[in-house]
Amino acid sequence: MRTPTLFLVAGIGLVAACQTPPPRPTTPDLPPEDVVLLWQGFIDQNQFDSARAYSTEATYAFIDFLASITFAEDSAIMSITLLRDLECRVAGDSAVCTFLLKDEIGRDVPDTLILRRIRDRWLVDWRENPNEPPLDSLLEGSDDSFLFPGDSLDPELE
Repeated sequence: MRTPTLFLVAGIGLVAACQTPPPRPTTPDLPPEDVVLLWQGFIDQNQFDSARAYSTEATYAFIDFLASITFAEDSAIMSITLLRDLECRVAGDSAVCTFLLKDEIGRDVPDTLILRRIRDRWLVDWRENPNEPPLDSLLEGSDDSFLFPGDSLDPELE
């Protein structure tokens, strides 16, 4: 009679282990560019728990949204997002990473991700409009050109 109890306890432990987010990796500090590439790769492969490990808590809601629109039958269909011309500019504990993506019809589209250094690790701090200045006291007094590095790549915005 002890065997079924053992399986029941093991099964409950397995379910509980699947419910908790993975611990943050203890890998050495990766540069912002590497974190962006890892994070996007996890998102592309629907590995949302792994993406959380490279995300701030504020980014979890975005990852939850992506997971909610990913259907089980579509989970075998995964994408690869090529981030071209990836460049990250660091100021204190914040980084702004800009890159180009291809849209559905093959046009280059500029995009941006914000990263924050938390406990000596770079984490993606996703926000819907990355051109809004971060509410980060570490950037007070910083040069505004850091967030807006130059002219827009989009001719419609000019």
